[in-house]
Amino acid sequence: MQYLKKDFANYYRNSGLSSLVLHGPLGEIECRLIITTTSVKIGVGWKTFCSLHRLSVEFLFDLFFEVQSERPSSHVKVLYNLNLF
Repeated sequence: MQYLKKDFANYYRNSGLSSLVLHGPLGEIECRLIITTTSVKIGVGWKTFCSLHRLSVEFLFDLFFEVQSERPSSHVKVLYNLNLF
């Protein structure tokens, strides 16, 4: 499960979406959002995304989540430095 930073979390909390599609260099995975009054987390699908991209705990702080639209979008680019691997 991955907690999202405040601005990004607010973007999804206010979007009305319950899932998103994470796009990485090795493929895309649909993930469920877990939205509460105090947090927004990426739930089911996150571990699959990490496994596909060979991401482990020590690299999670080097991830960047990018959305191309100010309007709610379920498509999110996950960017990271490939030199980490």
